[in-house]
Amino acid sequence: MTINKKDYSQNKILDLVHNPSTSSEVLDELARDKENDECIKTFIARHSNTTSKTLVYLLKYDRVEMMGAIAENSNTSPEILELMVRSSDKLYTLYKLAQNPNTPSDALDELFEESDSEEVKLAIAQNPSTATSTLKNLFNESDLISIEARKNYDNKHA
Repeated sequence: MTINKKDYSQNKILDLVHNPSTSSEVLDELARDKENDECIKTFIARHSNTTSKTLVYLLKYDRVEMMGAIAENSNTSPEILELMVRSSDKLYTLYKLAQNPNTPSDALDELFEESDSEEVKLAIAQNPSTATSTLKNLFNESDLISIEARKNYDNKHA
């Protein structure tokens, strides 16, 4: 049996991007390697060791999966998260932005004002970074959103 060298190296790369111990330097190098496809780069965007600098680089791959991975990564800077709130129209990305506790409260407020999605509003209601004023506005939403907003509000004022 012979091993296809391309498949072998692809498997090795997949092992690296799935390994929680892979360094940020290796992840950055893999992200910038033109040989790696967007699937690999999306796994890199999801990795907990990926730096904000690498995540900014990956923004150029404007695909739903990539944007969602960047939006949910805890290493994405608040400035980038805020920019993404203003520039994205994809529900999946907006939902991930609404869930990320590093999304600034002003951006969450803007997201609340612009979104008609129950899922996005529920994520905003549950986000610990949501401003008290936005939580109060969520009291008037559906039962589940209102309950979650009140829980979050109560936690802030306990």
